[in-house]
Parts: sequence; structure tokens; C-alpha cells
Amino acid sequence: MSWIFKSFLAAGIACAGAAAKADTIVEAPPTAVAGSFISEYDNALAPLQFVKFCMNYGAECEPDAVADQQTLPSGERARDMLREVNRSVNDAITPTKKPTSPMLAHWTVSPDAGDCNDYAVTKRHRLIEMGWPKSALRLAVVLTEGGQGHLVLVVRLSDGDVVLDNLSSSVRSWNTAGYQWISMQSGSNPRFWVAVGEHGEHLRASRLASLRTPS
Repeated sequence: MSWIFKSFLAAGIACAGAAAKADTIVEAPPTAVAGSFISEYDNALAPLQFVKFCMNYGAECEPDAVADQQTLPSGERARDMLREVNRSVNDAITPTKKPTSPMLAHWTVSPDAGDCNDYAVTKRHRLIEMGWPKSALRLAVVLTEGGQGHLVLVVRLSDGDVVLDNLSSSVRSWNTAGYQWISMQSGSNPRFWVAVGEHGEHLRASRLASLRTPS
């Protein structure tokens, strides 16, 4: 499968396992890989559903105001807060399948029933309300092992990036989640997205190679 096709497939964010329970994924030990961050590369197109989300929830997509910038909670307190938000949102929303067409799909904060997109934006909303800076709370598009588009929330802590996921009852390091990383919100402005991981690295290499090729 080509990188371009994978990007197109992820754009639909069909939410793998939409009707699955959060504890259906076997967890890797949280200490397996520590102190690591997702590599970020060039700007990427935001999912169309995200653009529509920002039209409906404008405040969710505004950058942190300088006067309102918050510092991250420290150490185990931060992880306790993340575990509680991940668990409570996973329990509060009933998993259901929704339209995957970008023109029909919409992301909703705190619905009674929803898919992976709704879980992710609700967790981000909860943490913003708790005083977490938006720059540390970043929606991310991934591909599952089966090639299904999926949306998760990445939280950037001082010692690495962790993932809040409706398919997992645990808060995991990003590189123990078993996903292929496609794109993620920018830390400088939540309205913008960047290509990430091996996908972003490949796209940058391809772009640079095309620039070196004589016309």
C-alpha cells in the first residue's frame, strides 16, 4: 500500500473497533519505552471533519492565550489525571458506528454515543477545562495494524508523548500503542496539522528528492 493511499485511507478516520470495549487491546508495559516524543515534519492537511469541528466548536481550536498559558501538572499527578479522564470518557460514551464520509461525519463533544473521534475530542475538552494547555493536547490520526483510520489524543508530557484511546483502558506511551502515525495537531497552533512519524519522514524525503531532480 502506497504512502499516499494510506494518507487517503486515514482521512476518513473510520474508527477501528468502534463497537469494541476499551479493554479489548492487550496492554504493553507502560515502562517499555520511556522519554520519547513523536517526530514531527512538514505541515499536513487537517482532516475535513476537524475543519467542520472547529466551525462548531471554535473555542476548542483557538491557540492558548499568552495570559492564560498553564504549566503541565507534574509527575504522577499528571498521569493520574490522564488515567481518570481516559477511563471516565471511555465509560461515559457508548461506542457506535457513525458515517465515515468526510462530508457527513461530524465530531461531537460529550455525546451519549459516539465513535473514536468523539472520544478523542471529549478527552481533550475535559483536560482543557481542567487547566491543561492546548499545546500539550493534540489530536492525531493513526492507522491500526489492519489499516483502519483511527483518531486518538496525544498528550505531551515532560518525559514523552502518551496516548489516550477509546480502544485502551490504559494511558500508553505512543510507541507502544502499535499504530502507524500519520498526522497530528501542531503544538504552536491547534488549527494546523503536521505529518509525523515514519510517514512524515517519508513524505519529507520524497519532497526533497523531487526538488533535487532536474526538470
